[in-house]
Amino acid sequence: MIGMKTGLLGGTFDPIHVGHIHIAEAAMKEYGLQEIWFMPAGDPYFKEGMGVTPPELRLEMVKRCTDELPDGFSCSDIEINDKNRTYTSDTLKKLNAMYPEREFYFILGLDSLISISTWHCPAEIFKRAVILCASRDSGDDFSKAHEIIRDTVSVFYEVRPDIRLIHTPEMNISSTMIRKLISEGGDASPYLTRGTYEFIRENGLYGSHR
Repeated sequence: MIGMKTGLLGGTFDPIHVGHIHIAEAAMKEYGLQEIWFMPAGDPYFKEGMGVTPPELRLEMVKRCTDELPDGFSCSDIEINDKNRTYTSDTLKKLNAMYPEREFYFILGLDSLISISTWHCPAEIFKRAVILCASRDSGDDFSKAHEIIRDTVSVFYEVRPDIRLIHTPEMNISSTMIRKLISEGGDASPYLTRGTYEFIRENGLYGSHR
């Protein structure tokens, strides 16, 4: 399909949770995306030494999750299958070459956008995708987001990045919170799809028990 609008939502996904899904759904609705690929990171260099769950297990959690979502949401193993250290700029370069007919939209959070100048080859990211930044749907947060976007544009003025905001509700959910809840014997099912939650319990992840 010429010009198919494809969203990319990357992350460690340790585990993937409803917050990730809400952001993806908001991006799809607000910008008319035809599909969204969840891309679990293979070797998240920014989390070295932090005891990240093995990639094949994180990939399966994402697959279990997307199997329960409507058509248009799927799991990409492009970074998991890359045995080298993976960078967003390199992944986008590969995807542009593999799918020249697609228009890619890279979805991230405001905190990530704030630090994107420290990423590997950030200008390459701006060249190869429209950036969709998830920001809480409130005046103060949107003002901050606009300020960050303005500053980011000034840093990468030669590239003229296309950065747009996604209106998302406030959600106090994180993978860290979910791992802690499970390790303490709590019920994390409200924050996970059924398939993801069952997989976690089946494999004893995060100290869970059947």
